[in-house]
Amino acid sequence: MSETIDEQEAFQQLLDSLTPQEFSMVAEADLGRQVKEFLQSDIGRYLMGCAQQEHQAAMEALKRTSPWRRRRITELQNQAWRAESFMSWLRELLIRGRTAEGALVEREDA
Repeated sequence: MSETIDEQEAFQQLLDSLTPQEFSMVAEADLGRQVKEFLQSDIGRYLMGCAQQEHQAAMEALKRTSPWRRRRITELQNQAWRAESFMSWLRELLIRGRTAEGALVEREDA
């Protein structure tokens, strides 16, 4: 029990010693790790697969939609955009997390 309290206190001291920029990098690195774990989970793989399928289906339907069906075109564009956005948000968090981890490692080595 005392080890847990000591570990918590040490962790809190570490957090308190960080500059705002370092704290931000730690937070981004943590988010990146969480996204990586999410994408490796069954739910994450399922949702990414759904987004990819939705995007592909929207693009295929868009190719076959007559140009005068403006409302349908808009619906399909929004469907593709939603799926792309979901996937790009997760990719962006992964990239930002990796970048933050790299920057933290560099600071630690210096």
